Amino acid sequence: MSDHTIETVPVTRMGNGHDLELTVHRITGARPGPTLVAFGGVHGDEAMGPEEVRRLVSSISPAELKGTIVAVPVANPYAYDAMSRFTPQDGLNLNRIFPGDRNGSVTEQLAAVLAEIMLRADYFVDFHSSGLYSTVEYGYIMDDGKEMATSFGAALLYHHAPYEGTSNAWAIKNNIASTVCELGGGGQLTDAFLAKAVRQGRNMLKAIDMLDGEPETIAEQQIVMTELVTLRPTRGGAMISHFSPDRLGEVVKGGTVLGEVIDPYTFQVLEQLVAPYESNILVLSREGYTRCSPGDYGFMVGNADTTTTVDQLFAS
Repeated sequence: MSDHTIETVPVTRMGNGHDLELTVHRITGARPGPTLVAFGGVHGDEAMGPEEVRRLVSSISPAELKGTIVAVPVANPYAYDAMSRFTPQDGLNLNRIFPGDRNGSVTEQLAAVLAEIMLRADYFVDFHSSGLYSTVEYGYIMDDGKEMATSFGAALLYHHAPYEGTSNAWAIKNNIASTVCELGGGGQLTDAFLAKAVRQGRNMLKAIDMLDGEPETIAEQQIVMTELVTLRPTRGGAMISHFSPDRLGEVVKGGTVLGEVIDPYTFQVLEQLVAPYESNILVLSREGYTRCSPGDYGFMVGNADTTTTVDQLFAS
């Protein structure tokens, strides 16, 4: 039997009388195959993730699918509603506390339920984006998720030890092949990024034999970064960016001023965000003007001098 069902999974009872639940989509394919679990909205300010999951899931009919897709489009409902990276009720970052705690705070209980859902998976993909004011494009390539990352087709990939407490780290611990897609955000180039999520997501499903057809080559060349740094303003004000999101992937010389924080009251230049490596790949950027607070994402760059290729990375 092939179908698309929607269920709610209880998490906890809130003090406001609301029963916190997760909405879970299950597409059961007409033919047997593996199970893919997909999350969106782990960070509530990354609103592209839930829409990327929605559009990808909506593009797939049970009749064409082999296996099962289990999708949680909004993994942190309260953070999504508040447009916040952190859960408002306890201030925790959901993507730093997996596998959570069924007897813990709101976010810890969310992580515990999500971790249980993940254990059903042969493959796992977590859809992220940048937040309210910045835009990003790259993917994580892990030792056990090479096929997923390369077929999703991001031109920039990042290979690193998984951050403690992330959904990705939990997947790896449980021998689940996984990747993380960082795609879009900041209200910039939105339609183009959403179209990429569908095209590239379906391509990934072909690569893991959940959809028929040969995977296409999405990116002519994929660069693997092994060093990546986030540049954050230490002052609040107006962020004036010299590198808009349409320039993601460009290589920039060390010492280049990527953006400046301007005092909107006095017009004084409070701070400059400078490319730190001798040669820098632009991974995350901002539109020409946005507001910023101390600690926000300003820019993200990879070290162009320590990049490698997928083949070289896995040669050993």
